[in-house]
Amino acid sequence: MAVHHGSGRPAVSAPRCPTRAWTALACAAALALAPVAARAQAAAPGAAPTLPAPNAAAPAPESLTALLQRVLPAEPQVRSAQALLEVAHERRIQARSRLLPTLGVQAVQGRSNEQELGFSVDRRTSRAETTLRWNLYNSGNDGAEWRATEIDADAAEQELRRAQEDACERIAEAYLEVLRLQTVLPRSTDRLQAVQRLVEQTRRQADLGKMSEADAQQAEASLLDAEIAHEEATADHDSARRKLARLVGATALDEVHPALPVVLPAPAAGAQSDAISALPPGALAAAQQRARAARERVRPQMSLLAPRIDLELRKQLGDSTAPALTTQNRNAWQITARWDFPVGGELQSRRNETERRAEASAAEAERILRNLQAEMSTLAPQVAQAERALDKLVRQIEQYNTLVRAGELQFEAGRRTLAQLITLRDSRYNAEKRLAEQVTRLQKARLTQLYYSGELLPAMGVAPMPRAPELRSPGDTVPPPFNDSTPGG
Repeated sequence: MAVHHGSGRPAVSAPRCPTRAWTALACAAALALAPVAARAQAAAPGAAPTLPAPNAAAPAPESLTALLQRVLPAEPQVRSAQALLEVAHERRIQARSRLLPTLGVQAVQGRSNEQELGFSVDRRTSRAETTLRWNLYNSGNDGAEWRATEIDADAAEQELRRAQEDACERIAEAYLEVLRLQTVLPRSTDRLQAVQRLVEQTRRQADLGKMSEADAQQAEASLLDAEIAHEEATADHDSARRKLARLVGATALDEVHPALPVVLPAPAAGAQSDAISALPPGALAAAQQRARAARERVRPQMSLLAPRIDLELRKQLGDSTAPALTTQNRNAWQITARWDFPVGGELQSRRNETERRAEASAAEAERILRNLQAEMSTLAPQVAQAERALDKLVRQIEQYNTLVRAGELQFEAGRRTLAQLITLRDSRYNAEKRLAEQVTRLQKARLTQLYYSGELLPAMGVAPMPRAPELRSPGDTVPPPFNDSTPGG
C-alpha cells in the first residue's frame, strides 16, 4: 500500500479518543511493562514456582521512534529509492546538456603515401582543430524532454518519501504486534500461576475428602488449557520478535529490544475521510507527477515533419602537414537542415507509443487515487469502533477483577463452585486479550491514517531522507516550454 507527500495534505477525520480509551492505552502499557517476577513474589505462600519472565535477559526497551531512526536509512527499499532519485538527477543533467552546444577537439597524427601530379609523395600529417556543434531547432523535442526529466526528478523524490513510509509502516506494524504479545504474555503467566495454585489447593482438598475427585480433575483440565494458551502466547511472541528482527536486519534475536508503548496521534483534522483535495506525499503524488512527465513527452503531429537544424563551427588550431596540401581549411561554419522520414513508419509509431504511455500513466494515477479514497473512507469507522470497544473492555475488565476477587472469597466459603471460579478467571483473561488486540487494532488504523495522509514520518519523529545535492528546491519552477525558434529547442 502507499500514498503520500506534499503541502496541504489531506487528513482522515475521526472521533477523538474518549477518556476511557486513553485509559485503556495506559492500562495496556502498564501490562506490557509490568515485571512478571514482581507479581509472582506477591503470590500467596505455597504457590507454584514463579515462571521466568520472557524478556528477563533482554536489553533495555527501545522505542519505535528510536528503532526507526536507527534502521530506516539502511532499509533496502529506502536505499533503492535513494539510488533511483540519484538516477533521475543524472538523467535531468543529461537532458539539459542536449540544449547546450557541444565542444570538441580533434587531433590527427599520421603518415600516408600519395600520388600527386604524377609524383609519389610521402606525407606526414600533424593537425589539430576545434569544433562547436549546436542544435538550433528540433521542434521543441529536447526542451520537452528536459521538462519531463524535471518532473521525473520530483516523482523520484516522492518515491523516496513513499519508500520511507512503506518501510516505516511495515516495521511499525511488526513492532505493534510484538507489543501486543508482550502485553498478553504476563497476563497468560498470571493465569497459569493462578491455575497452578488452584490445582494444588483442590488436590489437597480432595485428599482430605473435602472435595470430589471430579473437581480435582476439572482443575487439572483447566491447568492443561492454561498451559496450552501460555505456550501459544510464548511461541507467538517469539515469532513476532523474529519477524521484527528480520525486518530491521538484525542478525540475532537478542538484538530486538523489548517494545515500549506507542501512542499515535490522529491526522490533522479538517479534511474529508474519502476526499483528496491536494497531493499527499508518496505514491499518489509520484504517480501523478509521472503522468505529467509522460504527457510532456507527447509531441504534436507537426513535429514529425519539422527538420532538424544544426550549426557547426570549425577552427584549425595547427597544421604541420609535410609536404603541405595545396589547399587548407583554416575556419569554416555551416548550418544544416535535415529531414529524416523512416519509410517504415518509425516516427509515427514513436509518437503513438508516447501517447499510450501517457494514457497508461494517467490511468495508474487514477487507480491509486481511487484505492486511496476507498481505503481512507473505511478507516474512520474502524477507528471509532475500536475506541468504543476499548471503552467497554476497560469497564468489563474492571468488573471481572471485582467478580474474580469476590468469587475467590466465595469459593473459599463454599458458596461458589470450582467451575464458576475457573469460568470467571478465563473470562477475565479473554477480556484482557481482547483489550490488547483492540489497542493494536486502533494503533494500526491510526498508522494507516497517518500513512495515507502523508503525516507518518513526522508522527514517528523520522526526518525525510536528504535529497540529491543538485536537485532543485521545491520552490523552483519547471522551465517554460521552448518555442520553435529557440536554440536547443
